Amino acid sequence: MDKIGHVRIDDRLIHGQIVASWISVLGCNTIVVADDKAAGDPLQSMLLEMAVPPGIKLKILKVADAAAWLNSPEAERPRTLVVLRDVVSALALVDQGVELDEINVGNVSANPKKTKYSKSVWLDEQDIENFRSLRDKGIYLEVRVVPSEKGTDLFSMVK
Repeated sequence: MDKIGHVRIDDRLIHGQIVASWISVLGCNTIVVADDKAAGDPLQSMLLEMAVPPGIKLKILKVADAAAWLNSPEAERPRTLVVLRDVVSALALVDQGVELDEINVGNVSANPKKTKYSKSVWLDEQDIENFRSLRDKGIYLEVRVVPSEKGTDLFSMVK
């Protein structure tokens, strides 16, 4: 099965960096927001739809439904950008049979209970443990905000 074009963890889901940078650089024609909360919230779904440029297909799906769709023959995997809110969703996607080689860790917002590891990534011990689980499955975890930036291995920051 073809690889997915790009997978990104970004708790903002769809925003300017996704629309202005990632879509064009990657040549994606479909965005899959794999997020239980967004899929269950009509207002958030409508706002996400408004942020997507014309000509780009958008699927806002619960993580389990996203896994099923990504593993289906109808998915144009190489031209798809998958956006996840958090590492828990990424782990669930993988545990439901979606094969990934790499995940871009783009933004995990500041929180007083979390430690800052980069300008856009704040993690607690549970986040780190979940990222370790992904790494143990052979998935490379790269911190990178925009495509023009040089990526950094997440675990070179987390010691």
